[in-house]
Amino acid sequence: MKVALKLFPISVMLLLVMAAGAPSSSWADATAKVRLAGHMPARSIANAKRLNRLPAATQMRFSFTLPLRNQAELNDLLKRMYDPSDPQYGHYLTGRQFTDRFAPSAEDYEAVKKYARETGLTITGTHANRTVLDVAGPAAAVEAAFDLQMHQYQAQSGRNFIAPDHDPGVPGPIAACINGVIGLDSAAKWHTHSLFTRAAGLPMATPYQIGTGPGGGMTPKDIAAAYNLAPVTATGTGQTLALFQLDGYTPSDIAAYAKYFGIPAVPLQNVLVDGFSGAPGSGAGEVTLDIELQMAMAPGASRIIVYQGPNSTKGVLDTYNRIATDNLAKQVSTSWGLSEGDSGSAFLNSENAIFQQMAAQGQTVYAAAGDSGAYDNGSTLSVDDPASQPYVVGVGGTRLYLDGSGAYSRESTWNGGTVAAGAGGGGVSYFWPIPSWQQKLSNVASSVMRNVPDVALNSDPGTGYSIYFQGQWWIYGGTSCAAPLWAAFTARVNQQRATGGLAPLGFANPPLYQLGTGSGYGTSFHDVADSTTNLYYPAITGYDNATGWGSFNGANLFAALAPAGSSTTTTTVSVPPAPTALKATAGNGYVALSWSAAGGATSYSVYRGTAPGQEGGTPVKTGLTTTSYTDSVTNGTTYYYKVSAVNSAGSSPLSNEAYATPTAPLAFTSGLSGSIGTTTAQIQWYTNLPSTSVIRYGTSSGSLTKSVSSSTLVTSHVLKLSSLSRRTTYYFNVSSSAGGSTITSGLYYFRTQ
Repeated sequence: MKVALKLFPISVMLLLVMAAGAPSSSWADATAKVRLAGHMPARSIANAKRLNRLPAATQMRFSFTLPLRNQAELNDLLKRMYDPSDPQYGHYLTGRQFTDRFAPSAEDYEAVKKYARETGLTITGTHANRTVLDVAGPAAAVEAAFDLQMHQYQAQSGRNFIAPDHDPGVPGPIAACINGVIGLDSAAKWHTHSLFTRAAGLPMATPYQIGTGPGGGMTPKDIAAAYNLAPVTATGTGQTLALFQLDGYTPSDIAAYAKYFGIPAVPLQNVLVDGFSGAPGSGAGEVTLDIELQMAMAPGASRIIVYQGPNSTKGVLDTYNRIATDNLAKQVSTSWGLSEGDSGSAFLNSENAIFQQMAAQGQTVYAAAGDSGAYDNGSTLSVDDPASQPYVVGVGGTRLYLDGSGAYSRESTWNGGTVAAGAGGGGVSYFWPIPSWQQKLSNVASSVMRNVPDVALNSDPGTGYSIYFQGQWWIYGGTSCAAPLWAAFTARVNQQRATGGLAPLGFANPPLYQLGTGSGYGTSFHDVADSTTNLYYPAITGYDNATGWGSFNGANLFAALAPAGSSTTTTTVSVPPAPTALKATAGNGYVALSWSAAGGATSYSVYRGTAPGQEGGTPVKTGLTTTSYTDSVTNGTTYYYKVSAVNSAGSSPLSNEAYATPTAPLAFTSGLSGSIGTTTAQIQWYTNLPSTSVIRYGTSSGSLTKSVSSSTLVTSHVLKLSSLSRRTTYYFNVSSSAGGSTITSGLYYFRTQ
């Protein structure tokens, strides 16, 4: 007699066969686990009072993070992308290209999903680049999954938080797939890097306020005059800026600021992450000043995308990852930070993977370096994250002095005298080794670890900026003001680079350090070299750990970073030649195109058809400034492409034709089922594409020595196992192959009658 039986993975069937003594190799029930370092908020726990165990039913939300693939190849590619002498210079990747080459594999992502489900967790969010997997579950499931206990603590400030008593433990196979488990504790709260005063209560006398705005704060015109931006006609036209935020804002404040100063109201787009409401809270002043200062510096920008997420480790990571996977803004700033030592190595590494993707996509990220001087944690020499990240530009603070006409006079290091009074952040990372672009500097504080900041700008509240917030004027200072201004300056640079046919600036440190160590240093930057300190590190000639390379000398640095292209010369411009070597590569729901550059081109247009020679008519994409494009299309259709090069004289002839047929990857479309007899078993499964069928099986989970197979290409797979022993447990997996792709299930088992 045969019995119809639903087949289960080992972990699910464990309870059904436990009495029979069948072994289990389930990840969920494995006893040998690996402890993942870098998850314990040791500093917070040491200064807090432990209250009690976290109730078992308490719902927790956190994330698994996965490491990038092909790290050595990525490191080499990033180096080449930012080397002007390399053919790869400025050839950034699309998000799809980055995922295909460097993101965690789909197999690893599925393995982590499977592990999460087996341990009683619910998957609450997936990410396009597969570096983050959001999950949730009760504390009891979390404790069992990671072999730890969750406890409640009370900080000296009175705030309650939770934290584990150990680093999480996971089975070895899963430990190899993940960077960390982010969000098991709530000890960390990211803080803003700004200080403010009501404008109505301030004197109008140097050195307190140097601007012409309400309360003596700096206005958009004051900023332009002070930093030599008047000769720069680019205003950020065509550029999208992004802001990382952990709070909301009131749109009417932004509108009032723009109206008062007579500048365009740059369109704002809100992107809410992890269910954040967008409602203004205690950090709304930070969000407001960031928007208003980006608008002041780049009034011609197409839009400012305000990414807003919850103030938690999971929220921070998910928000940065959304900026990377959207890849809509090539200039990004963040004014929220946490002392590097309070972040934990698991979080820092997970964050770094996101910033590497941004650099590979040509996105520039500026981060405020902190307002506690060289003592970012408040008591010992330390620096701020993410300003200390290797692929982020850390922005320190200065005090600005103007002459009688409002023009630049000099700058010194912002130093309020104490940590509480504020000072520009800077120092030495305890975690990140010195990057290549700092290794040849002789005057850095450390020759082996990352030095912070990279650049600086006016941040002293005593020489601060007029900001409209909560229906009234305030004076704001802090490195929170410097970071968005640098990002907006980069939008102006990228406008000019696009006009000249150049790729976006991208990760800015390589070109900034090349200028700093070259002959143009004295004209591109305002060097701060008056021996003033950020409470520890002195400002000296050239680079220093108080102000980096200094502030930008606007028109000069602009010209160095965005050299005039062919469109600015008096030479007659000719129509560019047709692009060559067009290639089309099919993917799942997309076709990736690449081609060789055409001399004199300032942009490219892509044409698409569904039959050979039908690519004429309206292009599907125009204004491309790189020699690659990813076209989102429908699987199963063959698409044909040609590309033209464009400049002010017109469009070139079309390139060679390339075509591709996108298809979904081979995948299982349902679970396994079967009919189990005394000496036979019939197993069935389904795939989305016609493919071959193989079952490998044996009486030991570690030795599947027997197999049956069929070479017929089908989507409904049915194979029969014969000559089995009665009342015996058999372990097996199934595989299907098509077009060079093979998929294999996890380990299953059944017991004969």
